[in-house]
Amino acid sequence: MKKLLVIFVFLGLSGVLLFLLPQALRAPETAEKPFTILRVWNVDGEPAVQSWLRGQARAYEKATGQRVYLRAATVRENQGLLPDALIQPEGETLLALRGYALIVRDENPAATPAPTGALFYRPSVPPERSETPAPFPEERELGAVLCPEALLNALPGTVMSAQPAADFVRGKADAALLTPGQAAGLNTGYRAYAVPDGKGFLPVRGRAYTEAGEAFLLWLQSDAAQRSLAQAALFSTRLRLYGPDDPVRYLIEQGLFDKN
Repeated sequence: MKKLLVIFVFLGLSGVLLFLLPQALRAPETAEKPFTILRVWNVDGEPAVQSWLRGQARAYEKATGQRVYLRAATVRENQGLLPDALIQPEGETLLALRGYALIVRDENPAATPAPTGALFYRPSVPPERSETPAPFPEERELGAVLCPEALLNALPGTVMSAQPAADFVRGKADAALLTPGQAAGLNTGYRAYAVPDGKGFLPVRGRAYTEAGEAFLLWLQSDAAQRSLAQAALFSTRLRLYGPDDPVRYLIEQGLFDKN
């Protein structure tokens, strides 16, 4: 009887060891790969920038397995606990550009084709173009030019507006510096010009505070990430993204690369 009891105890201990041993062997492997989150704060308030970053955060997670927590933050929030990477207009790493065109009201555009230097638009009518460049409008022709605060020095006659597109529609001025998306939403005819000397761009920059953040910023500079800027209507500093089938963005981009 005692022998049977000893045998049962031995078999029970053996079963427990067989169950625990694989768990013990796997424990060190789990400890080597802790679950971490890459914190990226976006202080740039432009929706297109947030859209691009969301897409790249998903792509980065899929490629690396690193979870990315992307948060739209304010400058004041940035004064607290620093993230792994910060996206803002200032920073060491230039990631992308927000492009603006000079939009001049033209309620009754001419019937002749518009030249490459000035695209004519009627509501719901695609623009036509010729090969003859048009002169940039003179200051007296433009009058006041509505623009965001960051572009106040882009042209003579600029006037800061918190909502340039809305104020343009309200008739507060006959010219404004607008993004292609804002121009597309206008309900009036207009002429579009590239801002001279590459001054129609606002930078999107990044600053890394950790090695993980630096790796993510390097990812955003890759060719694949730069090509995806077209999906958010942004511009790359080194890749051409738009063709004549997207005339306003094509016009803006030509101004960027012609300057370079």
